[in-house]
Amino acid sequence: MSLDSITLEAMRKELLDKFKEGKIVNLIQTKKYKIIIEIKSVKFLTTTFYIHISLDPSLPEIYFTELENRQQTIISPFLTLLQNQLKGGKLLDIEHPNFDRILHFIIKPYQKFGKLPNKILVVEFMGKHGNMILLKGDKTIETAIKLIDSNISRYREIMPGKLYIPPPSQNKIDPLNINRESFLNIFNSLSAENKDLTLWELIQDSFTGLSPQSAKEVVLQANLSPEKYLSEVSGSDEEMLWTSFNRMVTDIKNHNFQPALFLDPLSKKIKTWSIIDSVQFPKYHRKTFKDANSCLESLFSELEREREILSMQNKIDQIIRKNMDKINNKISDYQKKLEEVKNCEQYKINGELIKANLAGIKRGDREITAINYYSPRQENITIPLNDKLTPLENARLYFKKYRKTKDSYQIISEQLQSHQLKLARLTELQRLYEQEINSLPHLLKIYNKLTGLGWGKKIAAPLPHKKSKKEKNRLAPVKYISKDGWEIYVGKNNLQNDFLTFKLASGNDTWLHAKNIQGSHVIIKNKGDKQSLPLSTLIQAANLAAYFSKAKKDNKVLVDYTLKKYVKKPKNAKPGMVIYSHEKGLWIKVDPEEIRNLKKIS
Repeated sequence: MSLDSITLEAMRKELLDKFKEGKIVNLIQTKKYKIIIEIKSVKFLTTTFYIHISLDPSLPEIYFTELENRQQTIISPFLTLLQNQLKGGKLLDIEHPNFDRILHFIIKPYQKFGKLPNKILVVEFMGKHGNMILLKGDKTIETAIKLIDSNISRYREIMPGKLYIPPPSQNKIDPLNINRESFLNIFNSLSAENKDLTLWELIQDSFTGLSPQSAKEVVLQANLSPEKYLSEVSGSDEEMLWTSFNRMVTDIKNHNFQPALFLDPLSKKIKTWSIIDSVQFPKYHRKTFKDANSCLESLFSELEREREILSMQNKIDQIIRKNMDKINNKISDYQKKLEEVKNCEQYKINGELIKANLAGIKRGDREITAINYYSPRQENITIPLNDKLTPLENARLYFKKYRKTKDSYQIISEQLQSHQLKLARLTELQRLYEQEINSLPHLLKIYNKLTGLGWGKKIAAPLPHKKSKKEKNRLAPVKYISKDGWEIYVGKNNLQNDFLTFKLASGNDTWLHAKNIQGSHVIIKNKGDKQSLPLSTLIQAANLAAYFSKAKKDNKVLVDYTLKKYVKKPKNAKPGMVIYSHEKGLWIKVDPEEIRNLKKIS
C-alpha cells in the first residue's frame, strides 16, 4: 500500500498529540530525499525523538522513533538552510489541506531578537513528484529539496522568492466533505466512456488522497467485487457502497484506525499494510498495532533492513563470484604452465648424456641415440641436436634450458599454491556467508573480511544496529541443549573452531566433524564417568556437524566422532585445521527441522 492521505491524517494527529509545542533540537539528512527532525516533546522533556520524513519514490516514509539515527549523514544546501531557519523552533501545528497527500508543518522560529513570522515546512508525498518546501509566512518559497525552474515546468515553479502554488487537485472531491446525495450523484453523472471503469477505479479517481488499496477496501466492505464494472452496478449496490464509504470516513474523522501489517505465513516477510480495517488479505498473517506510528515504525524499519540485507547480499555474491572466477582461471593457467615445465629434469639428463657421448657426436648431427644411464631400465633415448652448434654447445644449451625451466617451475608452483590458498579462504568465507544469509550483522562481518583480504571496496557506513554481546565476542561458539539435557557447542568459523576445540573443550568431551569436508567443529560436553553419552544426543550433534558443513545439501553426510584428546593441531597449521585419530563414523541425513527444534542458548 502506498502512503495515502488516510495514513497522513492518522500520523498528523499522532504527531500533534506527541510534539505540539515541542522544540526542534536539530535536523539531519541521511539520504538525498530523507530528512530527520530531532525534537523534544513538552510531555517528555528528557527524551529526544526523531521524526523520519522521506520522499524517496520507491519508499516514502513518515514516522517517529526514540532510536537515534545510525545511518551516515550528508550535508546539502537545503539542509543547511533548514537548520538555520528551524533549529530551536517550536512545532505549533500540522495541517492536512484538502485531504491531499500533503502535510504543512507550522513552525515558530527561535527568536533571538524581536518577533519572527512563522515558517511552513510543506511535505508533498507525491511519488516521483514529491517535494519538501520551506515557506515564509506569506507563502513565498525560501528553498526546496527539489528546485524546479521554468525550463522543467512552466505551470509550477519551485524556486526561492516564488509564491507557493499547491499541486493541481485534478478536480477530485475531498472524501471528508461529501454527503450521501453528492456521493450517489457521482454514479448518475458518469459519461458513457466512464461506464467501462471498475468500482475501485471510480472510487480512487473521484476522491482525493485514496490509494488503490483503500479504494478496493471500500468496495470489498460493501460486499461487492472491486472489479465489477459500473455498467453492472444497481441502485442497491450504490447504497451499499455509500454505507461502506461513509463508515470509513467516519472512522477517519474520529481517528478510529486499525493499523496492521500483513505477513507471509511462511517467510514472515511483510507483504502489505493498512491503517484502516482491512478484509482483502485473508491468506496473510495479521500483526496489529495500537497506533499508526508503531505500525509504520515497524514497517519502515523492517523494509530498510531488508533493503540493506539485499544490497549486502548482492555485493557479497558479486565479490565471491567475480573473484572465484578470476582465481579459478589463474589456477587453470598455472596448472597448464606447470604441465609444460614439469619435465625440466629431462633437459639436465639430455645435457649429461651429450657430455658422456662427446666423442661419438660430430658437428652437423641433428640427433644422438644414447643409453639413458639415469633410468632403471637403461633404455635408449634419442636426443635432438642443433646442427649449427658443437656437441659441447648443445650440452650447454640443454643445461641452460634446465636452469631456466627449473626456476620457472618453482615460481609457477608458488603462484599455484598461493592461488589455491586464496580459493580455500574464499570458499570458507562463502560457506560462512551462506550460514546466516539473512542476518545483516553477519553479512557485514563477511563483507569486511572480504574487503580486508582485498576482494572488495570497504564501506564507511557504521552498523545500523547496536552490536549484541554475541557479535562482540567473536570467539564464542553457539550453544545448544540436546533433548537429553547435554550441552552441545558449535563453532561457526575457523577462529571459533580453534577456540572451541583447544580452549573450551576437555579431553573426554566428544568431538565431531563432517568427514573430509569443510565445516564446523562440534563438541558434546562430558558429564562425568558415571554418565554415558546417549545415542540420541550423539545423533543430534552429528546432525549439527553435517548441517554446518559444505555437504549440508547432500543426501547423506558421513560425520566422524572421537574424544577431544585424540584431536591435535599440526605445527603452523592455519586456524580450524586439525588431525585426529580413534574416530568412528556416523552416516547422517541432514534434518533442518530437528536443528530448529533444538534449544539454542547463545
